[in-house]
Amino acid sequence: MYMKNRNLALVLTLAALILAGCGLQKMVKRYPEVSITLDNPDLENKGGKVDYTIKGEIPPKYMKKKAVVTVVPTVKSATGEVLTTLPPITLAGEKANVGGATVIPYKTGGKFTKSGTIDYNDEMSDSEIYAVTNAALKKKSQKLDPDRLLGDGVSNSSALMDITPTLSDDAEGGNGTYFLFGPHGYKAEYESETADIYFEVNSSSVNWNLPLNKSKEAKQAVKDLVDFLYQGGNIEKVVISGWASPEGEESHNQGLSERRFEQGKKWFNEQYDKYIKQYCKDNKINPKNFQKPELKFENNAKGEDWDGFEAAVEKSSIPERNKILNVVRSQPNNELREQRIREMTDIYNEIADQILPPLRRAEVSLVYNKNQYNDQEIMKLATTDPGKLSLNERLYAASLAQSNATKADIYNAIINDSKYENDWRAYNNLAALKLNDYYTTGNQEYLDEANNLLNKAAAISPDNGIILNNKAIAAFFAGNLNEAKQLFKDSQKAAVNPVNQSYNNGMFKILEGDFDGAAQALSNTTCDYNTALSQILKKNYTAAKATLDCVTSNDAKVYYLKAVLAARTADEYNLYKNLGAAIDKDSKYKRKAKRDAEFKKYRKTAEFQNLVK
Repeated sequence: MYMKNRNLALVLTLAALILAGCGLQKMVKRYPEVSITLDNPDLENKGGKVDYTIKGEIPPKYMKKKAVVTVVPTVKSATGEVLTTLPPITLAGEKANVGGATVIPYKTGGKFTKSGTIDYNDEMSDSEIYAVTNAALKKKSQKLDPDRLLGDGVSNSSALMDITPTLSDDAEGGNGTYFLFGPHGYKAEYESETADIYFEVNSSSVNWNLPLNKSKEAKQAVKDLVDFLYQGGNIEKVVISGWASPEGEESHNQGLSERRFEQGKKWFNEQYDKYIKQYCKDNKINPKNFQKPELKFENNAKGEDWDGFEAAVEKSSIPERNKILNVVRSQPNNELREQRIREMTDIYNEIADQILPPLRRAEVSLVYNKNQYNDQEIMKLATTDPGKLSLNERLYAASLAQSNATKADIYNAIINDSKYENDWRAYNNLAALKLNDYYTTGNQEYLDEANNLLNKAAAISPDNGIILNNKAIAAFFAGNLNEAKQLFKDSQKAAVNPVNQSYNNGMFKILEGDFDGAAQALSNTTCDYNTALSQILKKNYTAAKATLDCVTSNDAKVYYLKAVLAARTADEYNLYKNLGAAIDKDSKYKRKAKRDAEFKKYRKTAEFQNLVK
């Protein structure tokens, strides 16, 4: 009896296994009917994290009541190496009793969703994401083949963020990345003296017997200007303006003002020649051997003085002055305004006798620089006899220099002058030039020199926003992105010379995956590479195209970004055109493009293959 029962149990067990195996094989056979997809196949790196959502659907009468299906999303490299596996998705039949599983009814089937985040690594840009699936029923299990391809590649375009710094005296920052110079502290101070020469109506001949020219005020103004000239100061410029009263025809008055300007200039030159003659006499210099300084003239033929006319009427005692102004101002053009003035001169004698005559003049202004030297002299002395200049004047001379080599010579001379060893500016400014040299050449020696100089500057002025800004750029160049980010923040909060770092902070928001924050921080910057990148990452492709179209620096990275935009907008012509331009300018983009998930849809095209081969 025992033997019979044992044999019966064995038969029942085998029958169950056969039936189970039969059920499992049906699931294996019907596996192609199971749907497993990435909700967004275009995965991207956001601050080192990749968000994903996997969705699936099990058809009716597929999931056996005691079956368990495990889906393991797996990221593989281009060579098939497993880079990482995502948390498994467990599906269970109605009687499987598996904790944490999604239950799938046998009759109706069902859907499942799984979301999560994985850490990004660079190999993921050229990778494939598979669903590796296994089914189990009672004691039997089987891998469901083939592995289901869910997507290929993880975009890492946020890593395209780059800095494009320029040399600048503007410590405000905010709209770009700058190698910042310290302030030179030099301030030019000016004083001036002005005299008027008056003319008769429709005349450009000087008549010193004209009542206005003989007036006490006019004679004193001329005397003061001449005396001002004889003080022998540092003449910055001579401003001469010719004017006409507005009652005549406009074209005639313009020519009249030009001739009056010429008369004003002629008169001043006569006074200047007399001054030079007297100067030579006083200093016992032969006039033939004296090189007369060349003056800078600012020449203005102003034409009709409408503003002067209206101001004079407003100040006059004419009872109907407001009516006069309203009539003149209401005319649609100058011709009618001139006509109305001529008509009113017959009614109001004050216009002809008091308002118009002072407007017919040449205005001569002599402008002195109160400092000992003008810009040209400062620039010359900075390289020939710098000892005659103050420190601020020497730093100012460097700011005037057209070539960076001349700037560097001036800064080096200051650094080597023991009198200024406790001033940080020359160290910082020379460091800015060295950083610029590194940026343009890639020579490591320049970066090392810049860091050495910045450390010396920081030792003198430790919490200085300008120095911290330049140190941040140096850290970025060295690949120390976290340090650069912190230094930019410190620069903005510095006790001395704080710098607005909204732009640079926005750049790092790109790297952090905060694309909304980056777009907001960079919103005030136009025609800019990083602004365009933030717009692409925000999928604002129309704005990104407009931004890139006006970027003036079309270097390799700009062309590459244009290619990325073209790939995202299915513009194959501009994809190949711009990718080719990027590779022509910098061959490193050939290898980068091969691995870049942005181009995954085009990798097998002949045009793409020809570019990256």
